[in-house]
Amino acid sequence: MTNIFQQIWDADQSGGGIRPILDTEIGDSQVGFVKVNSNLGTEERDLRVLPEVVIPNSKRRTYDLCRLLFDNYALPEWDKEIDTPEEREEVHDLVHAMVDAAPMQVAREYIAQATGTGLTRERWYNTIMDMWFRRFSMGGDPHLSGFEHMIVGEQERAKAQGYHFWYKYHLDDGFAQQVDGAMVNFPGLTDDRIVYLGSKQSAEQAQFPESVTISYRWNAPDYDRKKLRSLTKKIGGFFVGCSVEGLLALGSVRAHLETRAPKEAVINGARYKLKVFRSENNRHVRTFYPVFVGAVNDGVGSRPGDGREETEGGVVTPVIAGCIRIVAALINPTGHDVGNETVTLINTGGAQETLNGWRLEDKNKRSQPLSDVTIGAGETVRIVLNPSGAQLSNKGGRINLINASGHVVHMVSYSKGQVKTDGETILF
Repeated sequence: MTNIFQQIWDADQSGGGIRPILDTEIGDSQVGFVKVNSNLGTEERDLRVLPEVVIPNSKRRTYDLCRLLFDNYALPEWDKEIDTPEEREEVHDLVHAMVDAAPMQVAREYIAQATGTGLTRERWYNTIMDMWFRRFSMGGDPHLSGFEHMIVGEQERAKAQGYHFWYKYHLDDGFAQQVDGAMVNFPGLTDDRIVYLGSKQSAEQAQFPESVTISYRWNAPDYDRKKLRSLTKKIGGFFVGCSVEGLLALGSVRAHLETRAPKEAVINGARYKLKVFRSENNRHVRTFYPVFVGAVNDGVGSRPGDGREETEGGVVTPVIAGCIRIVAALINPTGHDVGNETVTLINTGGAQETLNGWRLEDKNKRSQPLSDVTIGAGETVRIVLNPSGAQLSNKGGRINLINASGHVVHMVSYSKGQVKTDGETILF
């Protein structure tokens, strides 16, 4: 069977994700890395769980956009949330930056195939908003959201709730000024708001820097009351190195009811139970986090080589981040379809791209080479599909854009209902 969670992880590493390594290893600053302390067994209170983090400028965008949201939320779970227009804009900026990211493409296509529906970019955008950012009430708490709980963290009496994003922990553990932005007058503001209380993981888990399980105290900012609150997380776990879009992609697949995705994941040789809790109406995520189970010794999900894996349907083509995207397609032309179907590509990057060796592929693996196609920065090109190449079914399907190395750089899917009108170009 397809290891969807490993696919999402690998796709994220090609995009905003950075490689988790032990602090005994040397990191590559070109692709980014986060070091995990190999001495978590100590009870030293000022121990840094993540002693060194390097995020290349090319991967910083969603980290910076995510950070802007950290001070938008009321700390206590029981408080009402009041959003300003600026805060709502910050949410939409982050979701727009995430929606087409490589791990989100993998999650979107998996859900589309599992549910038998065409997920347009607009529908996928709304799915992310509903699952992670829409407010819901539960247990007497009026305004909850999965993003706040999992990424930012909340207060329940003296306990820290949620708080499952490694980057937020990293900032609070020595760079808290960056969390609070311009809150220069915040009383008692310090850069180090984490007090390490000890490891909660087995010696076996320590071999896998992709996750940690620890205990700590968080001096959390209550922005509305202008004070810090000391909250304890007796046991907390989070993945290390994945971007915010990678983490939400993993959680979206696991939490989507209709996909019936596996409850366990194998990522880089380790097995995890993926815990998910939803709102009472099942539309929203309450929380999502990994629980380390143990090492895998059967070779499935071992540390990736070329990113491919065997499945029941053959070899899975890995998805990576790229600046060439599919933006539109004429799937049901007026008159004869064959020879008149088109796919429109855009170059979102800052430099001209030549697509020698690239190809477009339909859901049946039929493909069309894109030799001698060049796209300038910010420009589009319309590809007319040859009768002998990729063909777009009017009953719904998928289009993959594959580069010269055999990696998918963009994928889109569409439903039968989207192409029922002759001659109408659809947007993705």
